[in-house]
This record gives sequence, structure tokens and C-alpha cells, in this order.
Amino acid sequence: MKSDRREAFEATCLPLLPDCYAFALSLTRKRHDAEDLVQDTFIRAQRAFDSFQLGTNAKAWLFTILRRLHIDRYRRARIRPTSLPDDELVEMAGSLETARPAPPEDELPWDALPPDAVSEAVEGVPDPFRLAVRLRDLDGFSYREIGEILDVPAGTVMSRLHRGREYVRKALVQRLNEEHEG
Repeated sequence: MKSDRREAFEATCLPLLPDCYAFALSLTRKRHDAEDLVQDTFIRAQRAFDSFQLGTNAKAWLFTILRRLHIDRYRRARIRPTSLPDDELVEMAGSLETARPAPPEDELPWDALPPDAVSEAVEGVPDPFRLAVRLRDLDGFSYREIGEILDVPAGTVMSRLHRGREYVRKALVQRLNEEHEG
């Protein structure tokens, strides 16, 4: 019976290893930390596989375990994710206000963006908006699933997603404008 359980775990979870690594990397932003986090996630998932209901969303289940482990590490180290200091936010807002107006978005050469431009723009989005965008637009989770992974209500997911997409759009528009000027 143990070999059946092991085979089911391997068939269900191992194909999701690259997705888990990408999510861990977006959380930690450090390759080594992401690798450790994924390893710990799979150890915990293997131990708890009996509680996983086959046929449900294994990716959401793994991402939830991964995110909770990440939070536990922060708590143990007494480190909290930080946002930008207020003076940097004011500086950023001021530079946005003094920037010259961009051409209408429907006139921008969107096809001129390199293939990795969107993923780079997503990585530049501040937490927690980045996680909502990543989980929805790159990983394809529903609002409800994202809410479960991030442990927030669906309305919060929608607002974070809206703000995160706005950051991505602004970054892509800025990149196109810089490339067009340069």
C-alpha cells in the first residue's frame, strides 16, 4: 500500500515542481532560499499526502503549503516582508507626476516588447500585489484559490490583482517609452 501512496504522490506532485520553484522564487527572490523552500514543501506534502483529496487542485494545495512555510520562516527569523518607506513612495509619486505624458496605450508598439518583459515587470511589483498577479495571470488560479493560498478574502484578491496589474502596465508602458525614445 505504501508504494501506491508513493506512486500517487509522485504522479500528482512531481510534475508541479517547476511551478512550485517559480512561486518560491517569487516569494524569496533568492535562488538558494527558493530551492530550500521547495524541498521543505515537498517533504511536508509527502508527509501529509494522506490528507490530500485526489482529484482536487494539487497545485493550489502545494502553493498553500509553500506559502505557509515561507511565512513560518519569516516568523522564526523575526523578519517581516517590508514595503517601500514613505519617503521613497513620495519620491516615486513625484517622479511619476513630472514625467511627460505617454502616448495613448493603443498607439504603443506592444509587439516590440521582448518575451521576458512581462515576467520582469511582474517581478518589479511590490508585495503583496505581485503574488496576486503571479498566481492569477502566470499560474492561472481562480480568485477563490488565490484567496485560499494567500489566506485573504476574494475581494482582497481582486483589489490586489487590480493594483498589481496597474504596476505591471505602468512598467511596460515606461519600458516601451524608454525604448522608443532611446
